[in-house]
Amino acid sequence: MKTKLFVVRHTETIGNIEKRLTGRKDYELTERGKELVEKLTKKLEKIKFDKIYCSTSQRTVETVKKLAEINNLEIEKKEELCEMYFGIYDGWKWEDVNKIQPEININQNKINTIEGIPEQESMKEVSDRMYNFIQKICEENEGKTILICSHGVAIEAFLRKIVNLEFKFEREKFCQHNVAINELDYENKKFEILQLANISYLKEYIK
Repeated sequence: MKTKLFVVRHTETIGNIEKRLTGRKDYELTERGKELVEKLTKKLEKIKFDKIYCSTSQRTVETVKKLAEINNLEIEKKEELCEMYFGIYDGWKWEDVNKIQPEININQNKINTIEGIPEQESMKEVSDRMYNFIQKICEENEGKTILICSHGVAIEAFLRKIVNLEFKFEREKFCQHNVAINELDYENKKFEILQLANISYLKEYIK
């Protein structure tokens, strides 16, 4: 029996526009971010969700709060859905990181992975954490429709693990913009991606 899964990235925050390494640190929504929540809610409001999960960050809670109200559901907050932990630079602006370790950003621009930060979580750790937990959710909710709100790097790591594709390939295709929608089916212990990083529903809004 197929389980339907929607995985969305949280909406825009102050941390995003300040170009911070927004891992476990949390930031308030921007005014545009609040508008994007309305767009996402409108897009998904006709879907009957059976479960709604998000990370422990308030920005993910705020992104799906209205959809939870529409479906009369409690949002289940899970550490396993959190963003990558960026070690000692978690919450820092990129411009400040560049003053100390410019090679991190240079490398990120080249191969689309963030590596070399002291005490950080690795890409493999993020992808394994996300994949294993989301698979567990799907197994526990067979045949149901699930909404998950998480974070850019974490979601991309999960999706790339499904198709076994390194971060350096097809960067724009997998890029998780704010409120991007990913739709998947899960059956027989396998994921099938039906929509990938969809923001086409924002087309008129972001002109």
